[in-house]
Amino acid sequence: MLRQFSTKRIIGFFLIDWLGTLAMLASAAFLRIELGRLPQPFVDLLQTLQIQVGSEVSLGGFGTRWMLSTPGFILVALIWPFYLITFSVYDGRRNESLKAELLNVFLAVCVSTVTLAGILFFTYREASRVLFLIFFTLDVTLLLGSRVAWSIYRYSQDSRQRSHRRVVLVVGAGPVGRDAVEQLKTYAWADIDLVGYVDDDPDKQGQRFEGVPVLGTLDQVPETVTTCGVQDAIVALPLQAHEQLVKICQALQELAVHVHVIPDLFALSFPSATLDGFGGIPVIDLGRPGIHGWRRLSKRVFDAVAVSVALVLLSPLFLIIAILIKIESPGPVIYKQQRIGENGRLFTMFKFRSMRAEADPGVHKAYVARLIQQNLGPEQVSDNGQHSLKMEHDPRITRVGMIIRRTSLDELPQLFNVLRGEMSLVGPRPPVPYEMELYEEWHKRRFEVPPGITGWWQVKGRNLVPFDEMVRMDIHYIEHMSLWLDIKILLLTPWATVSGKGAG
Repeated sequence: MLRQFSTKRIIGFFLIDWLGTLAMLASAAFLRIELGRLPQPFVDLLQTLQIQVGSEVSLGGFGTRWMLSTPGFILVALIWPFYLITFSVYDGRRNESLKAELLNVFLAVCVSTVTLAGILFFTYREASRVLFLIFFTLDVTLLLGSRVAWSIYRYSQDSRQRSHRRVVLVVGAGPVGRDAVEQLKTYAWADIDLVGYVDDDPDKQGQRFEGVPVLGTLDQVPETVTTCGVQDAIVALPLQAHEQLVKICQALQELAVHVHVIPDLFALSFPSATLDGFGGIPVIDLGRPGIHGWRRLSKRVFDAVAVSVALVLLSPLFLIIAILIKIESPGPVIYKQQRIGENGRLFTMFKFRSMRAEADPGVHKAYVARLIQQNLGPEQVSDNGQHSLKMEHDPRITRVGMIIRRTSLDELPQLFNVLRGEMSLVGPRPPVPYEMELYEEWHKRRFEVPPGITGWWQVKGRNLVPFDEMVRMDIHYIEHMSLWLDIKILLLTPWATVSGKGAG
């Protein structure tokens, strides 16, 4: 279930983060000055590391005085809230757990500190490096510590949060399902919370087996998962329900539920399926859809660091493109469009506007429907030998738009989507909602990971392959995803962009 932050909590933590960061800056400057009063052996050690201490520092030093001046405080007061909001640290829907929230806060502080250091590098290089280190340490401790303390307080106050047990639903209230519940209550009672069964037998509705209620039918699984906050499901359907079993497993995985299937019921062929045990029961573990744990952490950290550097380096290019767009045609510089992201969630994607502001989206909608439904190749839609799936002679595109689309510069504002955690640098391209309406079930595997600015399809196929082949390329990336593959794709992207093959 999605976490929701109350208005009081959001305002409270924003004030702690904002005012607390300014207080930590002042504290860091004070501690920096106090370094000059350390015992002489420590002073000698710091001086060997080329860290100035002593009378000059005890008087404040130019860099320390500047950081405590009005411009220094204004910079920090502007940069920190910007990145804290950009990283969605106050949005409960983007922070499903305390761990996710702490990660977003830590990344926001890191990027804020790097941004401040970058600005000072070009303006006031005299700022103390030790001051930065002390400030960063104090700020991270405050912002993370305040959230941990709040979580501990809520944990002690709310009896519902005293249990960290997994919420489990059993699919099938027949003999196999009831045996599974008996085993779970014997061996895993301390780790799980059995909310109930779902079963299509009308005689079982409203009954209790092994003290566990039947909550509804299989058609009510989505509602039950949402209402009860189900995290794991034990699928214990009989052998004759093979077709229905496959469908319910797919439905549960689309709801981000960890599915466990009792293995002797049927032969399944799901990606990443492994033999496993759950509460003393032998099961086939279908795996949890998407990316989690260390892989998600490394991908998120890599994205945040790379995008922060890219935004600093590309800021002049952003300004030039914005001016050219504004000069050529009236309308906003940034075009906002609803796209489908990870697990089918809607988000607002940013692009530089490449079309006239009054352009009719119906033209593109009809064209895309033809491509997907007929699975057309480039040679079937191109009439000038360019062999691209992009629309040719699109009257909606401006002259500047034609250039930035051909070089993919219109995609640059999506770097902010990456910072917000809605996208990644590498991943499947996010479709518009009307495209998803035309998808077959296997096409929807593209939503198992965060969408990307670039990807395997962009560097290997781009607009030169039919839609089904594009989806297969995305699935290939999902099944072989790694940090090194992301780096390889990023290194290949400039050549794909410069060559212009399949662009438009």
